Amino acid sequence: MLLFDEVKKSYYETLGVARTAGNDEIKRAYFGMVRKYQPDRSPNEFKEIRAAYETLSDKQKRSEYDAIGKLPPSVAPLFHEAQRLDHFGRNNKAAELYQTILKRHPDLDSVREQYARSLSEDDKPGKAAEVWEELCRRQPGNPLYAQELCQNYADRGWHKKALAEIQRALSLDRSSIDSWVLQISCMVMGMKHNAAIWDDLEKTSLEALEAVKNIKTDEWKKIRIYTHLFMAYGIKKVESARDSLRKMIDLVRENGRDGREEGQDALREIMITIPGTGLASLYPELSELVDLVSDTSDTFFRKRLDRIKLNFEIEGLEKKGFHEIFHDLFTIANSDFEEDYNEIEVLSIEFILLKDKKKFYPQIRRLKEEFPEIYALHSSFLDELLRGRDSEKMMRQRLKQIDRLKRQNGFYNDDLEDEDEEFAQETVRREQPKVGRNDPCPCGSGKKYKRCCGR
Repeated sequence: MLLFDEVKKSYYETLGVARTAGNDEIKRAYFGMVRKYQPDRSPNEFKEIRAAYETLSDKQKRSEYDAIGKLPPSVAPLFHEAQRLDHFGRNNKAAELYQTILKRHPDLDSVREQYARSLSEDDKPGKAAEVWEELCRRQPGNPLYAQELCQNYADRGWHKKALAEIQRALSLDRSSIDSWVLQISCMVMGMKHNAAIWDDLEKTSLEALEAVKNIKTDEWKKIRIYTHLFMAYGIKKVESARDSLRKMIDLVRENGRDGREEGQDALREIMITIPGTGLASLYPELSELVDLVSDTSDTFFRKRLDRIKLNFEIEGLEKKGFHEIFHDLFTIANSDFEEDYNEIEVLSIEFILLKDKKKFYPQIRRLKEEFPEIYALHSSFLDELLRGRDSEKMMRQRLKQIDRLKRQNGFYNDDLEDEDEEFAQETVRREQPKVGRNDPCPCGSGKKYKRCCGR
């Protein structure tokens, strides 16, 4: 028995749902159909069911499919050709065809919508904005057009206009996850103009989560809201940030491929924006999220995670009896920042370790034995220190390097200047040339120095 008649059914008829069906209803219908028509026993029927589901479960594909179904017979061939041109990246030619259709049928807003998208793909945001603005005037109650216009403004850096437009979309539909995500994204893009916006970002993110808490359709999009809430908490509210991260992990687990892809984007943004030192205490949760969204070939996440793991272990050094100076040294050594200020800090720490090397010897040896990965972050200097090289010479070298960097960049460190002065007092310079033990004694006695004044 075949599922399909010779006359091709619409995708809605294929899945047995109404044209107004939501994503949850479409998903349930799809899984019900594939249980009945499995690919090994009914391959043709399964292909058609799968095509219907992939089209209707994607908002943009569904919109395009619906638009084609409503077009007059005289317009449909031109529209299909324009879509084909869009598919092959010939957006300029596609836009010309959409424009031709609109001259004949100016009432077809579905074509006007595709025209705006082609203009955007053809890198003509100004013209695309004019079309979206016209659509918003023609259908002021359509929040989707307000979203598109907002995105156009945001892409062009017009954050205030974008925020105004997305707030209008939210006034039409406060339960739209897409609109909330867009508003938060616009706020983030405008942050360079206003540092205090972090507090507003936290407030808006919490407001968004409250507004969409009962929305189950496309729930994976909430990951983006939790990502920005996490960013708002940053490293100042660690436990609140941890809670947001746990929510993201739960959403990734519950939303299959969509959750995994959104989780990847969220994780990438977190790891790029916040330094590894700030994420150290959240290593267990970040490790779990990395395992969920990436495979072993994803070197970016793994390398970043390894760095965060080391910072997590570095933070625990003091609890294991190590002096705080090692925490400071390895935190800088494991950071992303290669700045002169950090180099001065490292040189200063090296100076202190050299000055009191007998005090630090036992802990350095213990570090090498028990925490080789941490030790390796600065092993070149530490190995040299353990070999017992000329400490005074090494100290003078570091003072010279520090002085050069300070003069070059205008950095000054009062604590270090105190160390300079103390070191200068402790260092005794000979007024006469050095005399070897077997050289003649300078007193003129004729004896060797070791037998005379050198006793």
